[in-house]
Amino acid sequence: MCARFHQVVASLLTPPIKRQLLSGHMYLLNAHTEQLEDIHGKRPYAILSHAWAVGERDYFQKIGTKSVRTEPGYEKVQMCCRLARQDGLDYVWIDNCCADANSRSTRSEVRISAYAWFQQAQVCYTYLGDVDGNENPRETHSQFRRSKWFGRSWTLQELLAPKHVFFFAKDWTMIGTKADLVDIVSKVTGIHKDALEYPERIPCFSIATRMSWARGRTSTKDEDRVYALMGLFDVNLPVVYGEGETKTFLKLQNEIMKVTDDQSIFAWRSAAATSFSSKSDASGILASTSECFAECGDVQNIPYDQWSEYCAEHFRPKKANPQLDVDPSCIGLQATLPVRQRGVGLDVLLACARGRAVWNGSEYIADLKKRGLICIHLQQSYRGYKRSHESRLETVAVDDFRKFSLQGIHLCTSQSSLDLGNVLAYLEWLVNGILYIISNVVPYVPNFLRLLYDFFPFYQLWLITNWFVLNVTLMLGGEWRGMRRKNH
Repeated sequence: MCARFHQVVASLLTPPIKRQLLSGHMYLLNAHTEQLEDIHGKRPYAILSHAWAVGERDYFQKIGTKSVRTEPGYEKVQMCCRLARQDGLDYVWIDNCCADANSRSTRSEVRISAYAWFQQAQVCYTYLGDVDGNENPRETHSQFRRSKWFGRSWTLQELLAPKHVFFFAKDWTMIGTKADLVDIVSKVTGIHKDALEYPERIPCFSIATRMSWARGRTSTKDEDRVYALMGLFDVNLPVVYGEGETKTFLKLQNEIMKVTDDQSIFAWRSAAATSFSSKSDASGILASTSECFAECGDVQNIPYDQWSEYCAEHFRPKKANPQLDVDPSCIGLQATLPVRQRGVGLDVLLACARGRAVWNGSEYIADLKKRGLICIHLQQSYRGYKRSHESRLETVAVDDFRKFSLQGIHLCTSQSSLDLGNVLAYLEWLVNGILYIISNVVPYVPNFLRLLYDFFPFYQLWLITNWFVLNVTLMLGGEWRGMRRKNH
């Protein structure tokens, strides 16, 4: 194990990517004494990623006592310290040792800061307790490929954030590194190889692509499926349990939209939902869960400069600027997008396309000459436009762009209950509807009555009305007599 391990330790000598300093302080476990130390400032450390075994629990209050050595799973702590010492590191961070699970504020801090802590670690040791050390991870049905560690929600950040990741089997035999096994890890997780090899490029992937990496992952608490994504998008949420995954995920999307204009956040689909489902009303233009992005791993965002030039070339009016702004009313977004009328709704083109993008040294660029744009269908509600046909994510070819024009529309986002803002919006919609009827329908009523009289003289209308009333009376009377016979 040591021979294989030290062959890759040389890679640790390369400096990690530029990272922000840790805010505040953190507890680190001294790899020599196995005692907790309250560290202020920056210290090199290793970090452990693992799935908790049955019976394993928090050791924070017992660290430094003799009894902790007999606790289930503590051998992982000892082996992690041993590996850190071999790599010349004095400290390690382990979730069940360095964070007090009984403290609500500490739990929140861990969920908010975990991505940064894994990102700033010199090395991440990943322990796979369900993988044998003598197997070949490259085999099609290897235990490595089927390890439950890959299905955890928190695995996403623990795999992507660190530059150097080492995989160990249940007997602590080294399986390989993230760099060595990047092809296998990419196939198992669906994560793009560039994101695994170059963590600094992760922010360059579209929102839809990054969301797709969370598909099929599980967590003990539903909300953690969302909190595990915060670091991936560099946003923070207050950690609250009991709200449910959908409400928490809507909050996450609203925070993401505050820091980016990436329209791929609207490029989702849901095979389970229909345009008449309650999910459509609850989420508006936004998805209700990260699973809605499961098939969006190839969605590419179009940078704003490229998108502006593209709109000026293909859509009218030429002087209009495509934009996406947060509405001050906090009940939606005001957007200027290419749209076309279809039925009672709208087809809307987004600034994103499907297919492979090319890295140009600073961002991923999609070739728009050979590809169409992603199109979503919207239907109008009293709060604005919302998604319909959620199971569909269409692509419109360049030849069909002439049917679209740039238009300002209001997109409703996450407001699902009738709060004060929604009530006011509903009243405004109702008043506008009444005014529309008064101004467009009432003036034509006299003409309609005159036309009706011309075709049906008054005595004919009187006969038709009496005939209608007589038939309705006979029908209702028959039903009444039938009910009486049934009751008697």
